Amino acid sequence: MELNGERRIYWLLAVVIIALIALNGFLVYRTSTCNPPYPLPAYTQLGEETKSAKTIVVSGTGSVFSKPDLAYVTIAVQTQSKDAQSAQQDNARKMTSTIDTLKSKGISENDVRTVGYRLDPMMDYESKPPVIVGYLAVNTIQITVRDLNNVGKIIDATVGAGANVVQNIQFAISKDRLSGLRNEAIVSAIEDARKKAEATSKSLGVELIGPTEVSITPGYEPGPILYKAENVQTPVTPGELEISSTVQVSYLFK
Repeated sequence: MELNGERRIYWLLAVVIIALIALNGFLVYRTSTCNPPYPLPAYTQLGEETKSAKTIVVSGTGSVFSKPDLAYVTIAVQTQSKDAQSAQQDNARKMTSTIDTLKSKGISENDVRTVGYRLDPMMDYESKPPVIVGYLAVNTIQITVRDLNNVGKIIDATVGAGANVVQNIQFAISKDRLSGLRNEAIVSAIEDARKKAEATSKSLGVELIGPTEVSITPGYEPGPILYKAENVQTPVTPGELEISSTVQVSYLFK
């Protein structure tokens, strides 16, 4: 009987210990949940601030026009002969004369670059089998002309020196000038956005406070404008190029 009594005591103690452990775990969980070791984000407060912000979002566009200040003239010397060496030598002689003429007209050596060279066999496909009847050499260069008043003169001079192919003329704006024109277009676009915001706030009967956010979208920036040169006659007129920009502005109002 005494043995059974001791067993009952042991069982009761075991149950009490298990209950105490479970209670302690529950209390620790409650404490960590109700009082986290780090501050929780104030989602409600942030939402209220976002809702309280009153903004008008408008877009604006701006454009500036400018005459190009560069011209790229692409010409070629084309020669042919019955043998490859003669075609090549004749081509080299005429191209050397062309480049010397360009230098005499004030064109820097750095403004003349080779953009293509070919030496091709000329085939007679009427013969069976086809046979080579000669060779065609073509040397193509691109000339950067920085004074647009001289474009026609440069073309005339190169043709007189030996160039017999005028492929095209491209007009462009130099990088330094393009950067300044781009900034002018952005200023014009922001002014356009401001006027739209003022008109909108006036029609709504509210007062603008000021811009809170501005984003700039790349606008149109012209690449070189190509002019085919088959029927080019001097003088050559490049016209004007357009540079544009677009902005989006958020204005706070009250």
